[in-house]
Amino acid sequence: MGKLIDRYLAKHLLFAFSLLLMALVCIYLIFDFFEKIDNFSEAQVKGSLIFTYFLCTLPSIISQLLPAAFFLAGLISLSILKKHNELIALQTSGLSPYRLGLPYLALGILISIGLFFFNEFIVPKTQAISSEIWNVKVERKETRGGYIQERIWLRGKNSIYQIDKVDLKHNVLHGITIYFFSPDFRLKRRIDAQKAVWNEKKSSWVFYQGVEETVSSEGEVKTTYFQQKVLYLQETPKDFRFLQMNYQELNLWKLKRYVDQLKRQGYDATPYQVDLWQRTAMPLTPFILILLGLGLIFKEKEVKITHTIALGIFIAFLFWVIQALFLALGKGGHLHPILAAWIPNMLFGLWGMLLLKYVGE
Repeated sequence: MGKLIDRYLAKHLLFAFSLLLMALVCIYLIFDFFEKIDNFSEAQVKGSLIFTYFLCTLPSIISQLLPAAFFLAGLISLSILKKHNELIALQTSGLSPYRLGLPYLALGILISIGLFFFNEFIVPKTQAISSEIWNVKVERKETRGGYIQERIWLRGKNSIYQIDKVDLKHNVLHGITIYFFSPDFRLKRRIDAQKAVWNEKKSSWVFYQGVEETVSSEGEVKTTYFQQKVLYLQETPKDFRFLQMNYQELNLWKLKRYVDQLKRQGYDATPYQVDLWQRTAMPLTPFILILLGLGLIFKEKEVKITHTIALGIFIAFLFWVIQALFLALGKGGHLHPILAAWIPNMLFGLWGMLLLKYVGE
């Protein structure tokens, strides 16, 4: 009997969830299409590429909308059952709110696990494709093998690089200056060159048309001009490649390595650390919100579908606002990245548990 009831409740929830998620995704796509179609038309992008672009944005859209859709579907499903006195009949037969909520919580856990793997293996790959289409075909930017146009800085081991352009396709550094320091951070040497080319066979950099300035321990500066100079440096093209990465297109493990590399290069990795921990917290949102939804519905003696939908939308919006607030605090360095990512889940999870405890008393 218990399994039959579980299947019935789960089927009821999944039906509402599927319809609601499809409706929200379609609405989002329609607005996104009309917002961007003029850009595609002006850039004269082929219809097949436009189709591919929007197809590849689907996983990201689903990932964003899924927690809210699951929460609203849970509220609507429970409201319908309660309005038709089905929940009351089941409770009268001896089933507690905790027992009736089990299939909802079980589905919440399964969807949270599924969302984690979906975000890890599907979203980054499809987002990379859609970003490539938009950047290359609409904004006319160079491909990933092209130049980083702005001046960049890179911190090496006892050295600092200043580079005008990085050509990742041919492994060439244009307009390069390197400052070499002693362990006590005194300037020992400076090299300025028109370009540096990576020699894969010898694992070295070949500098062209430059000048080398060496500072002695007495502070005297010796200047040497060169047409070509070979240097064996610890930094390789891989160390410059990470500067062009889009962290949103990285899965959790690659993002972790990206954060570690940023730290090693002396960059402030705080915003990326917040995003890293957000990747761990976000998949649990469907479970947290359905827990809250159970408490809200079982607490009410009478429910109206319209009121339930309005309440669900308000709570989903409130969760989004609180989440955005704490993420901003974290990225601004005012809150530890772990707390910035997890506090919204903890607050709403605690709210749900308190409501269920109140219902069970």
